[in-house]
Amino acid sequence: MVESSGAVPNFEGGPDGWFPPTEYYPVSLGARLIADRWTVLIIREILVGATGFNAIHRGLPALSRTLLSSRLRYLERIEVISRLGATSPGSRSEYRLTQSGLALRPVLEALGVWARDWHLPPTSAGEVNVATLIWQMYQGIVPEVLPLSELTLAFRFPDSRLSSAWIHVGREGSRASVGVPERQPDLTVIVDAGVLNELWWGKRACADAIARGDVGFEGAPDLAASYTGWFRPATLTA
Repeated sequence: MVESSGAVPNFEGGPDGWFPPTEYYPVSLGARLIADRWTVLIIREILVGATGFNAIHRGLPALSRTLLSSRLRYLERIEVISRLGATSPGSRSEYRLTQSGLALRPVLEALGVWARDWHLPPTSAGEVNVATLIWQMYQGIVPEVLPLSELTLAFRFPDSRLSSAWIHVGREGSRASVGVPERQPDLTVIVDAGVLNELWWGKRACADAIARGDVGFEGAPDLAASYTGWFRPATLTA
């Protein structure tokens, strides 16, 4: 804390030349604590459900495992995450956000909205990285709102060299990949990659795209009707 003599601080830099040290500003303190690219992205990975070391690293493949270990220890030290030890033979430690960490959700969501609205460049269909887009959507899916306990969602892209991709969510594990689905799809979404990218980033409304014929479905009508409610906002997961 800053000791006070009872005088009003001179924020204008008057004759005494005094300015408040920047480290006492909340934004400055917050920036010093978490405003590092990898630190923020690790928090995001845990927020969207990656609790194990390997799962976190899979979402951040450019981050070295050594640096990931260091950042996780740091986040434990400042009490943003906690580590739960292995609970049974063969199991591994898991990471959970503390109340302090969970309180960062609106901060990260706001940062994502700002980047989307002001700095996200337009992307044509040919520039869409389908594998990355499907992985982001996989991270954004909300299992508890799905109409089936086991569900395989497929995508068919008429405009892309990667013609198909899929997401499977189930009790015994969930996966996502490009290529032909490993299981019979419950629902197939037929859409150009560029359109799906715009829908994911909130640049277009899905209902409008469906009405215009830019999005089609193969599968049960009730699944198609509920499809748009299966995902978290892209601004957090992407």
